[in-house]
Amino acid sequence: MTQFRARRTWLVLGVVVAVIALAGSGLLSPRASVLVDDIAQLVGGATATAVCWWTSRRHHGVERRWRILMALGMAGWTLGMFFWAFYRSVLHVPLPSPSIADIGFFMFPVFAVPALLSLVRQSPRREAIGPIHLWMVLTLDGLVVVGGLFILTWTTALGAVVHTGPTGPLGFLIAVMYPITDFVLIAMVLLMVIGPKAVAEIREPLTFLGCGLVMLSLSDSLYAYLVAIGAESMPTIADAGFIAGPPLIALAALTERAEPRPRTALQQWRSDRTQLLLPYLLIAVIATIVTVQALIVGNLDAVVVILGVVVLVLALVRQILTLLENDALLQQISAAQDELRYRAHHDPLTELANRAAFDEQFASAIDDYRHTKSERVLMLVDLDDFKQVNDQYGHPAGDRLLVALTARLREAVPESAFVARFGGDEFTVLLQGPIDEAVVVARRIVDALSSDGIAGDISVSVGASVGVASFGAAQSGSAQFGCGDEPLSAHTLLRQADAAMYDAKRSGKGAVVVYRDRCLSRPPSFATAVYRDRSKD
Repeated sequence: MTQFRARRTWLVLGVVVAVIALAGSGLLSPRASVLVDDIAQLVGGATATAVCWWTSRRHHGVERRWRILMALGMAGWTLGMFFWAFYRSVLHVPLPSPSIADIGFFMFPVFAVPALLSLVRQSPRREAIGPIHLWMVLTLDGLVVVGGLFILTWTTALGAVVHTGPTGPLGFLIAVMYPITDFVLIAMVLLMVIGPKAVAEIREPLTFLGCGLVMLSLSDSLYAYLVAIGAESMPTIADAGFIAGPPLIALAALTERAEPRPRTALQQWRSDRTQLLLPYLLIAVIATIVTVQALIVGNLDAVVVILGVVVLVLALVRQILTLLENDALLQQISAAQDELRYRAHHDPLTELANRAAFDEQFASAIDDYRHTKSERVLMLVDLDDFKQVNDQYGHPAGDRLLVALTARLREAVPESAFVARFGGDEFTVLLQGPIDEAVVVARRIVDALSSDGIAGDISVSVGASVGVASFGAAQSGSAQFGCGDEPLSAHTLLRQADAAMYDAKRSGKGAVVVYRDRCLSRPPSFATAVYRDRSKD
């Protein structure tokens, strides 16, 4: 299929080159050369119209829309070409301007511009910054480029030609509108091809379409120039763009989307930089030319001054939009970073702090205790018989129950407490205060988690066992009674809270047990049960 497309492309291009060479070679008589020229343009325009319309029926969405718009534009262009050929090849009259052909020719950019804008809708950046914002940026970039190109043309040739050419408002409008519409199309194609908004999948059809539009625009501009200077005929070779443009547009309609190829970071950076700097580089060139002209001639054309101010205002507005876009992107990046940071430190199911966040908070609490000796307590909360819920009703029901119990746990502890999901059905609570106040909080936790829980449409009975370890007891026990030289550490506190929690489990569940140093208690237990939920007995 790829080989067929390549052969088709080369065949079409070969025919186009052959026709252009034949019409402009001088081998034919002037009348025969004009006839070949007109027939080639009519056939090319009608073919492009038919191909765009026919291929649109096999597509949908944006692919269908831009082909329909180009079919309408080429139909208008072909209609204008029909009247143009009729004047030249049948009536043999001088170059008419303005004429009814101009109406058909001006229909082409009316439909070609929205066809190009339709392709923008396939850009990934459309989702990133919004379609309206993206179109505004494209439009402003296009207007800056169009205004700059028009100023360059006006200062170098078009201005003098128009001032010395045919008079009358309609003639002036025709002379000006052709280069304006051509510049609009060229600017849009240029921005779409070099900018980051060009999508890799449509690169090939966009290239054919852009080349076709540029070829038509070049011949259009040359036509406007000849009309402005009062030329009675247009050289056949000057119609090369009119002959080549429609077949290239037909090839664009026949070309399918390619497989996407990701762009490297360097390619993306170069594309972004080029698209950002292009309007301002053009402004710099304009400023240089206008300055040189002012120094040589001594004054500036009013059209140049007005358009120069307009272009500068548009560039300023474009810069403001760029700053707003960058600010919006920075906010999105900041929000994404905050979200990642939150997800890295919170459990996705319960929204409690996760093990990583607990480790950081725990280390900070131990370090603070070493400096201030402010009383702190660690609690390890383990749900009783929770595995039976998962085994009997499934993990989704268990997850719903965990969410419900998490809400109860939050309500049972003070706002200043740090609560984390330690793993599975285990939770940790860090409290600042004496051990007696911590025991009161632990009792509330047992009461809150020992009532019936709701897991979907079922009601299950669960409980909780709590192990309590005091920072002060962990440090003073070994030092005071010679039971070892183990310093205060996260590992020591966790081991003590875990031992107290399992002692609560062994004693019948639904209990609060405070760790006591093994040197102060008698075997077999080195923990003291200070509370039991009687409903578990």
